[in-house]
Amino acid sequence: MPRYELEHDRERDGLDADWYGNNAAFRCPYCHKVFIVSGYLENGERPCLNPNCGRSIGRCIGGRESGGTASLEW
Repeated sequence: MPRYELEHDRERDGLDADWYGNNAAFRCPYCHKVFIVSGYLENGERPCLNPNCGRSIGRCIGGRESGGTASLEW
């Protein structure tokens, strides 16, 4: 499963993802819908919310400023 991990430097992240605090937003590479993952809810992991997709998984553990990680697997 390919994996894309967001950088701690905001300028290096692409236009298809954003990370602020303990929340990350990703664009699903299959259906192109945007979904948000919270580090506090659902153990920091959430699949694409499109009912016809669900094929990618976003993860957000901790915050960007505190050394956490945010990633998308598909």
